[in-house]
Amino acid sequence: MMPSDSPERLPEELFIQSSPEETRVAVKQGERVLEIQVERTSGRGLSGNIYRGRVARVIPSMDAAFVEIGLDRAALLHAPDVWLPGLSAQHEEDDQKPRPEIAIGRLLTPGQQILVQVVREPVGKKGPRITMFVSLPGRNAVLLTRDSHIGVSKMIADPTERERLRTLVAGHVQPGCGAIVRTVGEGATEAEIADDLALLAEQWKDIQARFDAASGPSFLYDDLDLTLRTLRDQVGPHTQTVWIDDPGDSLRVERFVKRFHQDCQAAVRLWDGPNGLFDAHGIDKWVREAMEPRVFLPSGGELVISRTEAMTVVDVNSGRQTGQESLDDALLALNLEAAHEVVAQLRLRNIGGLVIVDFVDMANTENRRALEDAFAQALSRDRARVRVGKLSEFGTIELTRKRVRESLYERLTEPCPTCKSRGYVRSASDLAVEVVGRLRRAVKGAEDRSSVFRVQVPTRVHAILTETLAGALRDLEKTNGCKIEVVSNGGTGVSEVRIGGEG
Repeated sequence: MMPSDSPERLPEELFIQSSPEETRVAVKQGERVLEIQVERTSGRGLSGNIYRGRVARVIPSMDAAFVEIGLDRAALLHAPDVWLPGLSAQHEEDDQKPRPEIAIGRLLTPGQQILVQVVREPVGKKGPRITMFVSLPGRNAVLLTRDSHIGVSKMIADPTERERLRTLVAGHVQPGCGAIVRTVGEGATEAEIADDLALLAEQWKDIQARFDAASGPSFLYDDLDLTLRTLRDQVGPHTQTVWIDDPGDSLRVERFVKRFHQDCQAAVRLWDGPNGLFDAHGIDKWVREAMEPRVFLPSGGELVISRTEAMTVVDVNSGRQTGQESLDDALLALNLEAAHEVVAQLRLRNIGGLVIVDFVDMANTENRRALEDAFAQALSRDRARVRVGKLSEFGTIELTRKRVRESLYERLTEPCPTCKSRGYVRSASDLAVEVVGRLRRAVKGAEDRSSVFRVQVPTRVHAILTETLAGALRDLEKTNGCKIEVVSNGGTGVSEVRIGGEG
């Protein structure tokens, strides 16, 4: 069990801002926003959705299959995620024997109809990832419908409480099924556990009936919307207030809190101030800052967070050194500060997949071990599943964080139309030189060289053409007896360059 003074146990506020277009949710602790989620009304996420799927292709070289589930892109199903009677899923904390490796071709055949659940949202050009081991989340526990594993959240550390919960779950779960007690299930009564599992068992029965009645790839079940999902997953003994700004949602929220959080003391309050809920409580500022690559640390250092298709890279940069401490102590203090901020940013931005953190290099072996331990300890409080490696000789630590839903960055941004997601654009001077070359060819190829050649360019290029390269344009006019007009069109990239008379 975490100490009572852990930041995770300090009072929190939950903010739910709704509009016809989207719902935004934030968890705030003091002046710091811990988590932000966004769900569009017209494009809810797929994670947790359950489908009747049809195996389209079996790919032995990938040990996986592509499954049609009624979406634009086929879903990917790996061999370890295929369920058959007698095959169990593998769990990290299990002492069970490893699941036998069976080739995908022996597990699935093209055209086979299977019941699957989305476990990862589509990313880039990749379709969603799915599993046949369906799980249904409740308030206190998650029902494992095709797996007899009984587990308890890693966040519940008290051995006595863990054993009590295991015993309760084992006594109320149906044959062939299992369950994992969630963090909020700590202290739950037997009646609460039993009610949870009974409700989830009825849901599973209904899903199976829908599967039997359906034909072809089709949707069967989706999780709660963001508002109710957040109330189910985030509200707990440490929740002080639940703020909402939609009067029409007030009754629904209050009923849900009373139904699933009978012992919760959180007050549901309706915001009716002149400014928006997020704006009035300073959350919009956090949303904007979460889109920025740089995060400044109190010590003067900074994090630079860079995204690639394969991974997220976090670079820790040192800043001004203050105080009288030694260099070794200063570097350790900076890295420890950065380690805790990295963990906070992973949650705030909902960053998943492979993450590499490049800390400031330290030669002191004892300090390196202290950083490793502190980083691992901070990550252990993350609600998402995280695996973390050791500090390498180059000062980097690799970790993987379970990616379930889109990151905040993916949800709120789109590829840059100027740089085409390369992260850089051609320099103004290079574009200006290219424009002069194109002008020379246009003038040379014109039937009437006395024509007026009108050049439309981005503002940053206009300044160079009319100042640094103005002499080159005058020479071109004088040599060919033409007139060149350079006009700024307010654009930014090479696609905005227009030259009148160019073939």
